[in-house]
Amino acid sequence: MKTLVFCLIALGLSANAIAFAPEGKDATSKPESYYSTNAEGLDSIAILPPPPAFDSLEFLLDQAKYQEGLQLRKGERGEMAVLDAISPKVNESLSKPFGIDINAENTPELYKLITNLRGELGDMACRAAKRKYFRTRPYVMYNAPTCYPKDEERLRENGSYPSGHSARGWAVALILSEINPANKEAILKRGFDMGQSRVICGYHWQSDVNAGRLAGAAAVAHLHANAAFMEQLNKAKAEFARLQKEGKIKKVQ
Repeated sequence: MKTLVFCLIALGLSANAIAFAPEGKDATSKPESYYSTNAEGLDSIAILPPPPAFDSLEFLLDQAKYQEGLQLRKGERGEMAVLDAISPKVNESLSKPFGIDINAENTPELYKLITNLRGELGDMACRAAKRKYFRTRPYVMYNAPTCYPKDEERLRENGSYPSGHSARGWAVALILSEINPANKEAILKRGFDMGQSRVICGYHWQSDVNAGRLAGAAAVAHLHANAAFMEQLNKAKAEFARLQKEGKIKKVQ
């Protein structure tokens, strides 16, 4: 965690960059989905650069990655992208690399930890920048289908930059790798892939995903100073230690 905080500082992030999220749901209104209040939340505008201009070289890369994603929708990788598009399923996506099915029955404390992070990471960590830039999503710009049509209408009204799914996937992977460091490489790779799935599905540009990962990492660093989060994290660690002692955690190669 000290390394993560150092990296954020090295990127030029001030203490005030992790100090405020604009009005919206928070721990006072939805405690089952948030650990922080709006006053404590992440100011993603202060942390992230603006999204690439449409006439920039970076946007040419965004367009190229979109085209690449269309090809990757076929077969097993496309199936993974659909799974990752189902918002409540972050626990399912990361269960295999973690080494046990993460659910309310097997791992209630860990499941609660992740469930309570859904709004904190996918919403609050990205809220300010999403509202400010309201970037057009790839499938809207191209008037093309995504790999998971169920979300298309809803997400037309939500900005593309940064990617909340990518923030949540990467941040939860960071937390799970802290709980189970023996499987850290597999966990982090799967968390990274969750972000790329958003490009493959056509819901986000590559630069949205890159920015989402940074916002998610910053949120994780900030959460380690949050008493409610740390209490639940420690419960999840104790639960993991018990399950590991009982031989229920698989080592992933």
